[in-house]
Amino acid sequence: VQDGRITAAVNQLMGELNLARSDAIKRGSATSICASVTGSECLESRDWTAGWIMFSDVNGNGLLESDDSILRVQQTGMLKSLRFGAWGPGTGRWVTYEADGSTKQNGTFTFCDERGAQKAKAVILLGTGRPRVSSVSASNGPLSCP
Repeated sequence: VQDGRITAAVNQLMGELNLARSDAIKRGSATSICASVTGSECLESRDWTAGWIMFSDVNGNGLLESDDSILRVQQTGMLKSLRFGAWGPGTGRWVTYEADGSTKQNGTFTFCDERGAQKAKAVILLGTGRPRVSSVSASNGPLSCP
């Protein structure tokens, strides 16, 4: 059951990242995803456990502002922890897809439950914009859970 929950959460985020990438390409402008608890504002945190918001990002800055439109709201609640460690703008608070499908960030989403790092999974995101699932870090090291 616990393996199924992590797999479902990984698949859910993979789908959202792929949808955001596709939306940015289709519209020809930036689409961002940010961590959110309320579904109406972004968190100033790398903790994505509660969920996230996908929005059209008019100026591509990764911040949900009055001229941006919310496209989707996703709440999770299936995991003990979902964190995004990233390099680039936002340092894990958001992912911005450009019109060509690339991202401004490289990073790793780490999914953890009460079983800890041995059962953790990761979604690794590179600047190309294509996410991939892994059971190790981007540098082939072990994953860590808070």
